[in-house]
Amino acid sequence: MRKKNQKGFLIALCLCMLSLSGIYGVYQYQKSAAPTPEEQSAQLEQDQKETANSRGAAGQTEAKIETEEDVEQIGQTELAETEQEDTQIEIAQIENGQAEEVQSSDELADGGELAAEEESVAAGSDLVEGKALTFSADNHLRWPVDGDVLLNYSMDKSIYFSTLNQYKYHPAVVIAAELGSEVRSAARGKVSQIRNDEETGTTLTMELGNGYEAIYGQLADLTVEEGDTIEAGTLIGYVGEPTKYYTLEGSNLYFQLLKDDDPVNPMDFLE
Repeated sequence: MRKKNQKGFLIALCLCMLSLSGIYGVYQYQKSAAPTPEEQSAQLEQDQKETANSRGAAGQTEAKIETEEDVEQIGQTELAETEQEDTQIEIAQIENGQAEEVQSSDELADGGELAAEEESVAAGSDLVEGKALTFSADNHLRWPVDGDVLLNYSMDKSIYFSTLNQYKYHPAVVIAAELGSEVRSAARGKVSQIRNDEETGTTLTMELGNGYEAIYGQLADLTVEEGDTIEAGTLIGYVGEPTKYYTLEGSNLYFQLLKDDDPVNPMDFLE
């Protein structure tokens, strides 16, 4: 009986110990769950930081909105400048287009003039300073110098040359003239060549147009140059000393007319 009482006492004691242990555990748990003053202070500081960060974020959001508005305003300004530049470019293009139209008109005009020149050349005439050289078989020549004919044009039979003491064909006329006499252009034309020839001395060739050329020989003291365009009756030089081919004939003017490089009789054209 006594052993049973001891066993029950031990069991009761164990239960009491377990109860006390449970109560102590609950107390320790509650004690550990409650924040200490230091933890409360730290928590308060953390809350304040979070609040400040929230306000900063809100401020950044407002700043961002203001920045977006600024960007939009800048974009509108750039758009306006771009539109203005585009307008200026369009105006410049229009002006360039008008200039090109004017240039095209000028080119067309030049083309028309060029076509007219080509037609004139095709028709056998030469343009000199905008005016065509249009000498033809129906035109007449002025006498280039006053005097008698010493040697006639003769290509169908030979004639006698006193200085050379021989007969030969003659593709020009030799007109007697005193030394220093004025020599004038027989027709309007362009001076194409000036040369020194053994037989005819200082010799001037002039284009008359349509393949016609006038040649003046035995000249001195020329008053014109190659490339000059002169009218009929213009002074071109003076009668010079005769060459050794015409010493017996005396001072004279050698005058020849060509058509497509072939000699023709000047007497048929001289008035």
